[in-house]
Amino acid sequence: MAQFAFAASAATVFAASAFATVTPGTLYGDSYIVKEGAGASAKFYSVMDVYIGGNNTSDIGSSTFGVTLYKSSYVMNQGDAWQHNNISTGQDAWKPVNANDNGWDSFVTTGGRSQNITSGTYNGETRALDLSNSMALDTNWAGTSNSGHIDGVNGGAGWYPGIGANPATTGVGNFYAYFGYYNNKTDGSNTAKAAGTIAGNGITAGQNLNNKWMIGRFTIEVTGLAANTVKTMTIQTAIAGKQNGSTLFTGSTQTAGRFLYTLTYAVPSPGAIALIGMAGLIARRRN
Repeated sequence: MAQFAFAASAATVFAASAFATVTPGTLYGDSYIVKEGAGASAKFYSVMDVYIGGNNTSDIGSSTFGVTLYKSSYVMNQGDAWQHNNISTGQDAWKPVNANDNGWDSFVTTGGRSQNITSGTYNGETRALDLSNSMALDTNWAGTSNSGHIDGVNGGAGWYPGIGANPATTGVGNFYAYFGYYNNKTDGSNTAKAAGTIAGNGITAGQNLNNKWMIGRFTIEVTGLAANTVKTMTIQTAIAGKQNGSTLFTGSTQTAGRFLYTLTYAVPSPGAIALIGMAGLIARRRN
């Protein structure tokens, strides 16, 4: 389970209000509140970690993308802009390379649930992650991608197609390709961070995230937002990979690889807002 410690000004997780939306089947949204700073200058961020669920630990995810008849789209329905905690703009702002993400920086990924990762091990096999070449985004992710609306064209608005769907190849590869990479980890990385159950997101507070493959973190700022305000994001995308590590599938030819869901963001509860500026808040340890 996640570790907690007392702090006055670190990033802090609070309870959230829940709202009804569509019920996802295999796409999940883990949304939670992160507080940065203290007192009147404190800022609140609502984080949405988006996962695709697999059937077993050997399922492999490769990349997300759009196709001619199923164009990818990522839309904040109330016009909010996604937030980044780095100096980069456009494509670079979305790469998972921020060593100081403060627990809320927006990024897109191929299974990895944290940033600034360059190598790792799965089943005793070590891989290096090529952030410069294999982790390149397509041209749809330009400067306007820092807003809250990204539309793809034919085959566009995806990321990291160069990673490939085979983590067992020699040299550079994606050791997070397996849906079960995080299963049974006890460092908090396999535990949902949502403080409460938000209808339609498919996540319950504190549940394990076994066989869930993360595709991205999409964060908005909710400082000063009235409690019970509804903020939603609609995602239409496709995924390529291998079922059970062997049978190739792709959203361009198989509807099982396509997703269209609306997920609801957490917003600060009235009690959390009242705690601004008070010492002794419970701060989440960033994983």
